[in-house]
Formats: sequence, C-alpha cells, structure tokens
Amino acid sequence: MTQLPDSDDLARRILAVLWETTDRQVTREIAHLADIVVDTSDDGTHTAPEGLVMPPSGCVTTLVTATARDHPGVTEDMRVAVWPVADGGEDPAFVVTRSDSELTLPVALAEIHPEVTPRLQARVNDFIATIIAHMVAELDVKMQRTYIRESQGDLAEYTED
Repeated sequence: MTQLPDSDDLARRILAVLWETTDRQVTREIAHLADIVVDTSDDGTHTAPEGLVMPPSGCVTTLVTATARDHPGVTEDMRVAVWPVADGGEDPAFVVTRSDSELTLPVALAEIHPEVTPRLQARVNDFIATIIAHMVAELDVKMQRTYIRESQGDLAEYTED
C-alpha cells in the first residue's frame, strides 16, 4: 500500500495543475492586453470557507493582478485558493475557490492521486477558461469606462454601479 502525500503536497499539486493549464490557455492576445503579475504569498488574513480547512502550512493561494497595458491604472484582481475538505473526505477531498465569485472546483482524491486524471484536467480547463473570460471581460469594461472619462469628460452613459 502506498502512503498518501500530505494535504499540503496535494493542495500544491492541484495549484500547479491550475497554473500549467492557465499557462497553456493565456493567448498572445490576452498577454498583449494586460501585464499579469502573480503573487503566491499568503499574508495570513485568509480564513477557510465553511466546511473547508486551512492546509497545515497555511493558505495555498495565488493572487493574479492584470493591469491594462493601454490604461496603467486599470486593474483586475482575482485570487484562487485550494482548501482541504474539513471532514477529510475523498470526494471531494479539496475545493478550489475563486475570490471574486461563487465559482468552485471540487477535486476528489482519486482525481489527483496518484496521478492527475484526464477528467480533472478537463474540468480544470473549463474552470480556467471561465476565470480568464471573466477577468478579460471585467478588464475590458474598466478600460472602456476609463476611455470614456478621458475622451468625453466623464460623460459615460452608465455608472460603475
């Protein structure tokens, strides 16, 4: 019987799959639209959502900040975190959360250990595609608002609310 990696190692493996997938999905067009900064540090302010627990070594998280190249003051932030399930379950064993929405990705233990399954890879592809589309759309809206303010003296036909 093989020994199961600890929850920190498995959570970091899930985060690595998320970032490998993101790297494949970010197109040249998106890269030309914005500068992307990734911060994997944990400032210690994170708390586990209900039913989930903090990994033993702290929050397994990444903050992504996209700054529009044509409008340097226009940014969009999004944080992804990987949480073990509180009861130590196997299906799911982890849940990936996204800070700016209710979108989650439950991950069963069998999907990540001993190897990442094709099913999980397909679900991660969909999850990442949704995140990228949301960030690009939000960044575009913010750039349009900035353009209107700059070119028409803040005579936008809509407000931020």
